[in-house]
Amino acid sequence: MLLGAVVVLNLPYIPYYSQLSCDTEVYRYISMVIMKGGVPYRDVFDHKPPLIYFMSITGLYLGGWLQWLINTLLAMLATFLFFRLGRKYRLPYPWLLPLLFNLMLRDFLIFWAGGNTREYTTVLTLIFFCVLMGEQRWRYYLLGFLAGLIFFFQQDQVLVLFPFFLYAFIRKKDNVSLLHRILDPAAGALLVAVPVILYFAWHRSLAPFWRDAFGFNFGWYTSTFKESFGDHLRRVKQFLDEGNYEVPFLVAVTLGISGLVFRGSNKWLTGACLAALALSMSAEFMGGRGGMGIFYYYYLPLSASICILLFAVFVFTEEPFLRERKAMGIFGVLVCTSISYTFLQHITHLTPRRENKIVASPELRYLRQHPPAGDYQLYEFGNHNYVCAYNEFRILAPSGWIYHHFWHYYENWDKDHAILDSIEQDLLHHRTSYIIDAITDPAEEFHDPAAYAMWHSFLLEHYQQVPLADTTGVTLWKWKEQ
Repeated sequence: MLLGAVVVLNLPYIPYYSQLSCDTEVYRYISMVIMKGGVPYRDVFDHKPPLIYFMSITGLYLGGWLQWLINTLLAMLATFLFFRLGRKYRLPYPWLLPLLFNLMLRDFLIFWAGGNTREYTTVLTLIFFCVLMGEQRWRYYLLGFLAGLIFFFQQDQVLVLFPFFLYAFIRKKDNVSLLHRILDPAAGALLVAVPVILYFAWHRSLAPFWRDAFGFNFGWYTSTFKESFGDHLRRVKQFLDEGNYEVPFLVAVTLGISGLVFRGSNKWLTGACLAALALSMSAEFMGGRGGMGIFYYYYLPLSASICILLFAVFVFTEEPFLRERKAMGIFGVLVCTSISYTFLQHITHLTPRRENKIVASPELRYLRQHPPAGDYQLYEFGNHNYVCAYNEFRILAPSGWIYHHFWHYYENWDKDHAILDSIEQDLLHHRTSYIIDAITDPAEEFHDPAAYAMWHSFLLEHYQQVPLADTTGVTLWKWKEQ
């Protein structure tokens, strides 16, 4: 029944209903680049680690159903392992925390569309914890392997694992020596890292790989905006409230702190779980997110860390009240009720993907009637939700710069206009037939007015506007010589 519930909770995210997600579209596009012989970072810019692109290759088949099936099976695997762990430690309701995990994982206020990096790292984190608490012979190799997968899906999420590694190295009681507790995870992580490095070395792309997947994140992405600690805390409060995570979060933190203060047989593990919960929100504190939009999905990892913390409290508490069956039932109802209502609200108000305002836009309707001739004959500028057009027509963009919000985010981005000039030269080289220009407010979307003036004059010189009805400021341009 629990595994059946996992399937039901995944049904709103089948390809027919899955909402448009710019990140997922970018990952799927880069997967298409790979399938057509290109290399991430060398031939197309993005700043995520590479495993998401190889996973997203599955989204190119069966209309996206293959990736949906894999995502569902991964959630089922994590759910099964977590349930079995609850049975092992004789929890009164071993299905309750796995159910809460899936309810939070598929909370549509946080999780909009399948196939994003934090979906995979969250599921892998829960599997990591189940392996940590197990007695498998090769568990430390497996812990390192899972850590390697998480790192190359989403770098900052590996921070969540540090408290658990410290617990495993120092406090966990088992028959594995400290030396093997250190060396075995390192060997397991190398099973992931070595093939990734060899792939980029084979394609002579190690420098672009380091520059975009690491240098950009440690430079521009995490250090440009500066905000106070209070600003971060206020945004955490806002996102927990608006994402409907607030009640599970408060219950878990309250019980976790109680587990440290009151009687318990494994306070070290409880402390590690509390630290992991705090580190689940590390992305919020890496630079300023207030100037970069709303990132609810950054809080998705809490769906694993909250359930892990509740597990540690209920298993290792020695307080008579918390050990009672009624107590876990009461807290279970408390944390599950509101988020269950969120799911019911979602599943009763589903809208097909084709009704999305981007998918159904006049620009894409026109292009479906007058499709681009092939690769390099369409370019979107200013709104990378339109990357979905490349995926729909199965064509490559003429430039590796497939999204452009950095001109809005970073005041000193492309100061010499070299990137913008390279885009224009690529468009001229390929004589690109169509351009979707989604810049609706140049003063808001470009820190540098000269950059937008350069782009707009380029359009006026080489393209003519396609007359479309019912547009919202987005314009479609066509090559003048056609």
